[in-house]
Amino acid sequence: MDMAKGPHFSKKRKQRQKTLSPNRRREQRLNLQKMQSENITLEHRKSWLKEGFLIFVLILVIVFLGVFKTHRVSGKSMAPTFENNDRIIVQKNISPKRYDIVTFDPEIPNDPSYVKRIIGLPGDQIWTESNAVYIRPSNAAPWQQDEVPQFIISMLPDSTLKVLVHDEVALKLAGLSTIPKGNYFVLGDNRAESKDSRTLGLIEEEQIEGVVVFRYFPFNKMGLVH
Repeated sequence: MDMAKGPHFSKKRKQRQKTLSPNRRREQRLNLQKMQSENITLEHRKSWLKEGFLIFVLILVIVFLGVFKTHRVSGKSMAPTFENNDRIIVQKNISPKRYDIVTFDPEIPNDPSYVKRIIGLPGDQIWTESNAVYIRPSNAAPWQQDEVPQFIISMLPDSTLKVLVHDEVALKLAGLSTIPKGNYFVLGDNRAESKDSRTLGLIEEEQIEGVVVFRYFPFNKMGLVH
């Protein structure tokens, strides 16, 4: 900057401002007010967008919590399907189908929710012989050997499942010809490490929290659950 010209330049600018007409000065004030108003409006819009986004996220969270819940797998009862500390998402308020994986309240003090697979549905044929329980799906067609799911380990040719249960459970189930309405027979995929209907008996519909639909941890196994 030329310091010698600086003061003269500033003085000339002030002189020009003094010589502005009233209309020109009023126009400058209006332009300044307009710019200030636009800046305020822009800030308000940013604030509204931010608040709207937060409200949208809050609504999504509320909807998610109303439809889904998260669950941490504890133990090895569902191996190899799920391992200890796997994180899963459970969809609430839907009726489970055969072989769906569900979480439910075992109604045992200090025990968290269990994760098991639905094997017997309401209306399935059921009978006992000693401590063996037989479950046959209504109108079931015989399984082909290569079609038997991996988690089924004792399927008879006519699609009847044979399960050895505790004596107390056998006594509870004795006399039944079908699984009562609102009751389910559940098993863990890892039979040797699972506490399920073999010791608990039938699970009531009110105990079921929902159907497992998604695994989100570990990340290398993330995906839908079938």
